[in-house]
Amino acid sequence: MLKLSYLTTGAGRLVVCLMVLLVVCGCSRQVRWKHPTPSKELLLKAMTDLHGFHVYTGVDTRDNSLLSREDAQKMLADNSLINSDTPNFMFVSFSGNEVSIVGYNQYFRPKTQDYRSPMIYRYRGQLKRAVYSLPHMAPVSGHLTVTSKPIENVQLWLLNEQQTVYPDFNGTLKFQAWGGEYFDINAFTTKSWDYIF
Repeated sequence: MLKLSYLTTGAGRLVVCLMVLLVVCGCSRQVRWKHPTPSKELLLKAMTDLHGFHVYTGVDTRDNSLLSREDAQKMLADNSLINSDTPNFMFVSFSGNEVSIVGYNQYFRPKTQDYRSPMIYRYRGQLKRAVYSLPHMAPVSGHLTVTSKPIENVQLWLLNEQQTVYPDFNGTLKFQAWGGEYFDINAFTTKSWDYIF
């Protein structure tokens, strides 16, 4: 057993330093000294994948065969065409560092209600910064947390209530990836992390 006085000598410190060095070298592949940041190429890929029209079933499963772009545009113009079978959909447009998102979601729970209301949502923001959502798993897990500055606040038109609401949203968007492809954008309220879209 080592005596405490041994650790204060030059030889003792050298032994401790060598042991720490061996542990660090042995774990060097798993230990990151700094979390990676998404490359410009990855951000361009995410924007390219997400730009356009998307239809979703269930939990973030994309299936554009369920609804045509033209029918979705008609529904946004005349929400009386939306019924209980209408799947969630969104239009995403990137122009420079601006993002515009318009869509329909079956499930929004207003703060004071214990039920969910379908809604049409709109958001326009300026993209500021992107980081990996799970930096310890990057780049294997490519989910991104993107900070945007709202140009127009998130606006929700609640179909059951026939009213517009503005949830507390600070511009943080989640770009979801699966199998190397970005397929969905999510937004949550600031304080309670309630799902908006």
